[in-house]
Amino acid sequence: MPSSLFVSAVLLAAGQSTRMGAGPRKPFLRVEGDTILAWALKSLSQATCVREVIVVASPDQVDEAREEALRAAASAGQPEGWISAVVAGGAERTDSVHAGTQVVNDAAEVILVHDAARPLVQAAQIELVADRAAEHGAALLATRVSDTIKTSVDGIRVSGTLERSELWAAQTPQAFDAQRFRKVLDQARQDSAAATDDAALFERYDGSVALVEGDRDNIKITTDEDLVHAAAILRDRADQEAHREGEQG
Repeated sequence: MPSSLFVSAVLLAAGQSTRMGAGPRKPFLRVEGDTILAWALKSLSQATCVREVIVVASPDQVDEAREEALRAAASAGQPEGWISAVVAGGAERTDSVHAGTQVVNDAAEVILVHDAARPLVQAAQIELVADRAAEHGAALLATRVSDTIKTSVDGIRVSGTLERSELWAAQTPQAFDAQRFRKVLDQARQDSAAATDDAALFERYDGSVALVEGDRDNIKITTDEDLVHAAAILRDRADQEAHREGEQG
């Protein structure tokens, strides 16, 4: 059943692939026959609450990103206008998120921020995060930390051990009440505050953020090894889908 919630997704696709070899920048790297940007858009397209997507690209790749985003959206069966804008990002993540929110539809109830570098997120998780944000004000996907985490002040000796049961590894998407998130971003810009995690800004300026447990397939592609991992996940999903179709046939 289609969701009645109006969610505008800000998709950050300005990755520079600094930890990969020479070749296309991260959003345009190909895995299992398509670009990372296209796979991310396909994931968003399967969440019925996402009514529009604003793609935030590197300033020198806005035209290339627009062409690829429109192609991917059409391939995913989305109507014209679902990609409502492709805008240039800024120097910091917060600048890029702010640029994307500036062109969000006025009807949006929830703004969902997602990294194109996490192209394998499941639609059900997108829906859950958006619903929790509508209820609570803000929500993010995260996974429980399985390793024991040590701290070190000097990088030589252990200075402490964190309580593992309290630790979560943040993922995207992260979703926020639209009006409250805009205020958070405006305040962050006034204070020249930056964060690698959008939820951290909400925590600082507004209030608590709800946790939605994600899964480990929602990997962030930062290295060549991650591309190999992503390809394996996509092949496994394709095999499972073919098996289901075979059983139904």
